[in-house]
Amino acid sequence: MICIYSPQHILHNPPKEFISNQVAAYGESPERAELIYESLIDNGRVKLMRAEIFEPEHFSKVHSTAYLEYLETAYDEWVASGLWSEGIMPEFFAIGKMRDHLPVNSPLGKAGYYMTDSCTMIVKGTWEAVRFSGYTALTGAKYLLSGKNYVFSICRPPGHHAGYDFAGGYCFLNNAAIAARYLRDGGDPLIPGTSKVAILDLDFHHGNGTQDIVQRLEDILLVSIHGDPCHSYPYLTGYESENTLKNVNFPLQSGITDEAYLKIFSEAISLIKRFGAVYLVISLGVDTFEKDQLGDFRLSSDIYRLLSEFLISELGLPVLTVMEGGYNKEFLASNVLSFLTPFINSD
Repeated sequence: MICIYSPQHILHNPPKEFISNQVAAYGESPERAELIYESLIDNGRVKLMRAEIFEPEHFSKVHSTAYLEYLETAYDEWVASGLWSEGIMPEFFAIGKMRDHLPVNSPLGKAGYYMTDSCTMIVKGTWEAVRFSGYTALTGAKYLLSGKNYVFSICRPPGHHAGYDFAGGYCFLNNAAIAARYLRDGGDPLIPGTSKVAILDLDFHHGNGTQDIVQRLEDILLVSIHGDPCHSYPYLTGYESENTLKNVNFPLQSGITDEAYLKIFSEAISLIKRFGAVYLVISLGVDTFEKDQLGDFRLSSDIYRLLSEFLISELGLPVLTVMEGGYNKEFLASNVLSFLTPFINSD
């Protein structure tokens, strides 16, 4: 099985975040991706590959040009204006009709326009890390198009909270959506494709960014299983009332266990079958684990293997898995490997 990795991810290493009414160490640390990478190094059935570089048109297929320009220039503009060099953290947020007008001059105004929370920070190396995270997803998708059945992209920073023109939840580019659009178009950013692609989001937190993007695209279905947004980030999206032909949410209550989760998972797979997907992109978050500090499910480590076994037996599709959340460093790598093992053994 091919796994894609980019060492550039370490360039995104914010010092802190503001979360739960306190300043804390940044939760989405470089150590996360390194732990996963190290767990795969000695696996004789895994071939680790570096991310390739792709044309920027692949990013602008799912994100606005103005937003991409902001991500690329934000830090330098911020520092040049005399603001603190440790990084960009918004102090004001554009809401409602405020977002009808693009900010022009103020770095603080732009931060509040393009960023949705204060737990996501832009530092000097963020853009380089972010674009290589996107390249990591695209490289994985390229291998699927070349005939590989299963590929894993160790994307960092993660992506599913990044929308068409906003960052949040540690996310800047929506890796899953970028890969799905690439697969739909057969790898050509200039020619509309015809392949149906499903995105299955298994992160504990609702992928509000992916939902925002998928509404704007054709032939891509998002199915998301996540914690109830009544009490889980991002709080304002992920409800069943938002379900459309392009997007299906399964919000689950606190404390759900393996057996109940597997029943919902089976429903999600049935939806993907009916959709007629040719490719499947999985946004993998293992913050659904019972000991993860940012989730409140009660799933065991064993379930991750069961999920991928079920996917293989029921769908039989080429699968690209991109990394999203998971914050218990003691169990992170082993839970990811549990999910990947059936794919590794079947490849």
